[in-house]
Amino acid sequence: MATLSTLPNEIISIITSHFDRPRDLLHLALTSRRLSEFARLDGWKALLKGRFRLNGLDTDAQNSVHGLTTLYRNWDRKGFVARYVEPSIETTSLNTWEPARWRGPRGQTMGYQPSIDSYEETLGSWAKRREVLAWSAGTQIVMRVKETGSRNKDDLTDNTRTLDSFGHSNSWYTYKVPDSSEGRDDITSLRLLRPHQKEQGFETMVFGTASGQLARLDVDPQQSQTIEQCFNTLDRAVGALTVSSSSTPLLAATLGDTSLSLFPLDCDVSEKPIEAVSDVTPTIQGARTGRIWSCQFLSEHKVAIGIGPTSEPIQVYRITPDGFLSDPYRSFTLGTARSSQTSIYPILPVSDRTQGGSQAGNVFLSGGYDGIVRLHDLRSPRDVENLYWDPINDSSIYSLATQGLERVIVGISMHSMLKVFDLRLSGSHAYHSISLPSQPRSKPRGRDYASNAIVKASKDITSAICGGWNLYLNPRNPPKREAYREDYWRGREDSPVYSLSIPSATSPSLYAGLEGLIQNLTFHGIADPYPDILLSQSVTHFAGGGAFDVGSSYNPRGDALNLGMYEQGNEEGLGMQLLVQDDVTTEVAHNGLRREDVKYGGLDERWKDLRDEKDRWTRGVPQGPRQGNRGGRGGRSRGRGRGRGRGA
Repeated sequence: MATLSTLPNEIISIITSHFDRPRDLLHLALTSRRLSEFARLDGWKALLKGRFRLNGLDTDAQNSVHGLTTLYRNWDRKGFVARYVEPSIETTSLNTWEPARWRGPRGQTMGYQPSIDSYEETLGSWAKRREVLAWSAGTQIVMRVKETGSRNKDDLTDNTRTLDSFGHSNSWYTYKVPDSSEGRDDITSLRLLRPHQKEQGFETMVFGTASGQLARLDVDPQQSQTIEQCFNTLDRAVGALTVSSSSTPLLAATLGDTSLSLFPLDCDVSEKPIEAVSDVTPTIQGARTGRIWSCQFLSEHKVAIGIGPTSEPIQVYRITPDGFLSDPYRSFTLGTARSSQTSIYPILPVSDRTQGGSQAGNVFLSGGYDGIVRLHDLRSPRDVENLYWDPINDSSIYSLATQGLERVIVGISMHSMLKVFDLRLSGSHAYHSISLPSQPRSKPRGRDYASNAIVKASKDITSAICGGWNLYLNPRNPPKREAYREDYWRGREDSPVYSLSIPSATSPSLYAGLEGLIQNLTFHGIADPYPDILLSQSVTHFAGGGAFDVGSSYNPRGDALNLGMYEQGNEEGLGMQLLVQDDVTTEVAHNGLRREDVKYGGLDERWKDLRDEKDRWTRGVPQGPRQGNRGGRGGRSRGRGRGRGRGA
C-alpha cells in the first residue's frame, strides 16, 4: 500500500498547496526524513503558490511564507507603527537636478489635499524590494524611492538620502509645476506608471491641475533627465484621472465638471499638446448641480465614473478602437429607490486574485456620500451585491484601498478616520478563515445605536455587512519636539482622508493623505520574537546580547505616533471601548506580553484602555459614540468634510 511519504513530490505539492497554515507543513516535515526533505525543497513553494497565490519568490519561499503570515497576523491584531512621512531637508529637484531645500506649500487658508500613488517591486527575495511613493503637495510633487536591505549611514552619499527607522534607504525628489501659483494651479490628481508600462531606468507619472494642465512626466535619476509631455484639456480643470493597466496604457481624465476624455500614453514626445482621442459627456439624471467626481479603469476596455447627486451615480463606459461608446455600458443605482439621489466618490476594482474577483474587471467597490461601501458586479442583474457599513459613523467616503485579498480600507470625510472592513468574498482569506455564527446572539440595543434607513431598505435585496474597526489617524498626544520639523498633528483632528495607497499585496505599508500631510502605517508587532525579516534588519540588542532593544530598533527617532481605535460592533450591539496605543518601548512590549485581561485578547501589545489608568484621551474624544452628535468626533455623522461638494 502506498503511503504519503512514497508519493512523488508533484502529488505531495498539490496536497500541500491546500494546507491552511505553515504549521501544517512543519508538522508534515516532522513525520519522516523523506517528507522533511520535500518540505525543504518543494513544500514552501507549494504553500506559497497554493495558499497565497504568489509567484516569483520560489528561491525565498520559506521567508516569503513567514513574511506573509506575519503581515496577516499584524493586520488581525491591529498591530502597526504609525509615522508622518516627511521629506529629507534637501531633495533632488526634478526641475534642475540640483539639491533643493524642501519647503511645503505656504500661505493657503488650509493645507493641501494630497493625491497619493505607490507601487513596489520584489527583487528576487522577500526582503529585497524597491518601493516608489509619490504624492501631490499643492503645486509640487514629492517622490520617494525606497530600497530595502541592510544599510548604514555610511551608505548615504548626500543630504537627499535618508535611512528610515527600519534601516531602508530613501532617496527624495521634488518637482514644481513651472510658473505655478498655489491655490490656483494645485495638483488635483496623480498616478504612477507601473514597471511594465515605462522605460527601464525611468519613473513616469501623470498629473492634472485645477487650472487645466494635464501632463506626463518621465524622469531618469541616473541620467538626470526630465521629459514632460502635455495633453490638450481646452483649459478645463482636471478633476480626476486614471491609467489602464496595459503595457501600452491609456489615460482617462475628467475635465471640467461634466466631461470624460481619453488620451493615448504611448505616443512620441512632441512640443504640441496631445489631443484627446475620445470625449463623452455623461447624462446626470435629475440634478442641475451634478458633476463627475471620479473615474477608474476597471479593465483595459472599461472605465467607471462616480457622479452625483443623481439617482444613477455610477456609469460604466466601454472603449472601442474608436474611443468611448456614447452611451453607458451599464448604469447603477445604489440598491434603493430610483428617485433617491446621492453621489459616488471613489471607485476601486477588486483584484482578480480573489475567487470573487474578475480578470475582466467586472467586480468593483464604490464609496459615496451616504457613508456606505458597496460591492458591484457587472455580470449580475442586481445593482449592489454587498453593503459594508458602520452602524456608529456614516460620514461620507473619500478614498478606498484593498489590503491583500481580505480587507477594504476606507478613508472618510471627518475625524481623520480610517475604517477597515472584511471583504468576505469567497476564497478571499489567504491565511485564515473566520467562522460566522448562523444565528448571532441578540444584544440589547443601547441608546447609542445608530440605525441606517438605506441599509434597512436594502436588506431584502443584498447582504449588509458590518463589524469592522475604526482608527483615528490624529495622535492622542504629539511626538517628541525634535521628531519632526513641522507640527503636522496640530489642527487636523477633523481632516478628511483624501487618498489611500498600498504599494502591493505583500507590502506592510499603508499611506494615507490628510490635510497637508502624508501618514504611514507599517504593520509590524514590536513584541514579535520572530518578526518579518523585511522589518528586522535594523534590530539592535542590549549590551551583553540576549533581548533586543525595542525602542532603538523600531523607534530610534522617537517619531512613532500613538493612535486610537475602536471596534464598530454591529446591529446587535456597539463595539468595545476606545483603545489607544502605548509607546514603542521594550517595557511596553514586555508588559503587553504578560497581560491577561480578556478584553485585549487577539490585540497587539501596544493597545491599552485608558480607563485602566483612570484617565481619558487628552484630545477629548468621547469613549463611545453618542446619538444625536452628528458632527462630533466618534458620533454618528454624515459630515462632508472638506474637498467635496454637497451630495444629496
